[in-house]
Amino acid sequence: MALEGCLEDLGIRDILQILSLSKKSGTLTLKCAAGEGVVCFLDGQVIRASSSLFTETLGGLLCENQIVTEKQVSDALIWQKNLDSYQPFGQILINKYQIPAAEIEKIIAAQIEKIVLSFFFWTEGYFSFQLEAVKSFDSTFLNPLDFMLEHGLSSQRLVIKGKKISESGSENELDEGTIEHELSVLKGQQSQYGLDLLRGMLAELEYPELGGGIILLILRYASEIMSRAIIFDVRGGQLVGLGQFGLNDLNAVADEGVRKMRLQVESESLFAQVLRDKVAVRSTLKNSAAEEQLRKFLNGVPEEIFLAPLVSDGEVAALLYGDNFPANHLLPAANAFEVFLSQAGVAMEQALQGTD
Repeated sequence: MALEGCLEDLGIRDILQILSLSKKSGTLTLKCAAGEGVVCFLDGQVIRASSSLFTETLGGLLCENQIVTEKQVSDALIWQKNLDSYQPFGQILINKYQIPAAEIEKIIAAQIEKIVLSFFFWTEGYFSFQLEAVKSFDSTFLNPLDFMLEHGLSSQRLVIKGKKISESGSENELDEGTIEHELSVLKGQQSQYGLDLLRGMLAELEYPELGGGIILLILRYASEIMSRAIIFDVRGGQLVGLGQFGLNDLNAVADEGVRKMRLQVESESLFAQVLRDKVAVRSTLKNSAAEEQLRKFLNGVPEEIFLAPLVSDGEVAALLYGDNFPANHLLPAANAFEVFLSQAGVAMEQALQGTD
């Protein structure tokens, strides 16, 4: 699995979710105008992280937290330099000074979390994930802390914490109890609404031609959590129907009707909101001419509908409408589906680049 693209299209939040839910192991590299970063994953958990903006060493952090003395750090570095074969600095401290491994791991875990959370503010730049075995300690940039967590940090927990920091702009207002509650709710939703499905669909997305193409894969996934859906091609201020499922009860030529559909996007419509914000919504359709046209075509819509963008190369390439008509019950939480759409946008961008 190779995953690469622009942070404008797929931010660290979505990347963490994809790698966590698919339980991937490998190295994520991030680059922006401010600097570079690396995050290493083992089965979807974060075990190492570094950033050119964080230059602290393991020795410095341990001294700052009064776990070791500066003399112990100096002696351990000399010892490490004179060894015939390389040994991680943290392991030397454990062996030579009987520093509890748990204390070192706690300090490093806090630093890794701090580094990863800083990436949530990298909204522009480039990322690349390579599926590979975790690399050794032979690169000071890869692992300047010279330590690898035995028990990785939960990527899902980092997603929730990073989202809250991004919204508040401060880590001081975080409540650990709230974070743990939201994590529990998120895990419950993912379990209830098809985590295995997401993993399977992400695997198919690596070879979309085998599943009939990216658009058909999106419709297939949507059919598992919605009663009906339409996917639109975005052409400037116009939405053009591409495909559908669940509309066969309308008439015998639902596909043809969808392909003939043209919706003019007005500035105050729900369509315009999603195109502008590039974020999925579960909401009520508004009353623009395009939304009324869609209501009429569908012979009515429930109170809550789902509208989500497919972002490719920084722009919304397609828009998916879905609902649970004729039922009026709420749509299930679509977190996993939104993660899939994020990856689908990257896959579409890569496919288009391959045809240049």
